[in-house]
Amino acid sequence: MSFQIDRNMNRWWFGAVLLAMVLLLCMTTRTALAQGGGVHTVAAGETLTAIARRYQTDINTLMRLNAISDPSLIRVGQVLSVPSSVVGSGAGRDASTGAIDLTATMPTASAELTRIYIALPGDTLSTVAAKFRTSTARLAEMNQRSPSALLHVGEALRVPVSQGTTFAPQLGEEIPVAGKHYVHVIQEGETLAGIVNAYGTSLRRTLELNNIADARQVKPGQRIVVPPPSFAEIFANAPMGKNGVPEYPVIPTEDKWISVDLDHQRLYAWEGNKLIKRFAISSGKAKTPTVTGVFRIWAKVSSQTMQGGSRAAGDYYNLPNVQWVQYFYRDYALHGAYWHNKFGTPTSRGCINLTNSDAKWLFDWASPTVSYSGWHFMDAANPGTLVIVHR
Repeated sequence: MSFQIDRNMNRWWFGAVLLAMVLLLCMTTRTALAQGGGVHTVAAGETLTAIARRYQTDINTLMRLNAISDPSLIRVGQVLSVPSSVVGSGAGRDASTGAIDLTATMPTASAELTRIYIALPGDTLSTVAAKFRTSTARLAEMNQRSPSALLHVGEALRVPVSQGTTFAPQLGEEIPVAGKHYVHVIQEGETLAGIVNAYGTSLRRTLELNNIADARQVKPGQRIVVPPPSFAEIFANAPMGKNGVPEYPVIPTEDKWISVDLDHQRLYAWEGNKLIKRFAISSGKAKTPTVTGVFRIWAKVSSQTMQGGSRAAGDYYNLPNVQWVQYFYRDYALHGAYWHNKFGTPTSRGCINLTNSDAKWLFDWASPTVSYSGWHFMDAANPGTLVIVHR
């Protein structure tokens, strides 16, 4: 009888030890996954934006991976799937502008060349994989997404580009590049600036879309429509090619268009995907920055006097005969500058300065077309050239 009890006790102790070992292994594995980037446990005070930055991704990817419809509805202790094993300072998003960085490194098996592909209507993961001569499983792994998950029109995918693969830039008219609008319910303590930063979109466009005059006027419980990122957000931090030209993931139009890269102080004149000319510029200083966004040239004049500032503040200016002026947003303009030679360095009060000769070439090339001296304005028959200003 005593032998039977001892044997049962031994079995019980063996089972308990085995269970403890299994639990310890599970806890260790889970901790390793959390540290390695497989999952992340939400801590007190964390937001989805902060978590996205930590894992070098964007908030939309985290929302898709975790079936989250509202980024403000995460809770302490919630376990989230995360797309990357890299824990860093947030290379996937520009902290100052909230711009989505489509060039952020995703985990790949090797240092293969990749590009960003924007999903078209009718695309599936398998058809995209076939287009770029890879497997569906490989594409799912590169983008840290389920192979069975639906591919949304306008979704950005990282794809391999090998020798023999033709990567044709897509045209903006054919696809809703930016994705979809979201309805966001404002929570206690949230600001509009923080919300648009979390969605990687524009504060100015969000204000305009919701007819909000002052960003400070929003209140908890208010529902707002958050627009998708514009070309300016998508182009932010585009990789610079070896030829000194940004490698934009999409082409916004087959017609003429202008891109302005404020970080590199360069302007590029395009026709579809063909670069026509590039120039060094001087954009706004830190205290008087150049506006970013997607615009059209709405007015042109070959010469005018520009004045502004304050005599009392010591920043008054009066500049006669400013040549080849093209307004693209309110009083922000592309124009010649004869009073400095600091092209390649931010110097202006917000306008985009070029040399007079460069400004004239751009004036003659861009629309609305000019047939006489004086002011010219865009209209339906003579629309202004598209201008995309980005970081």
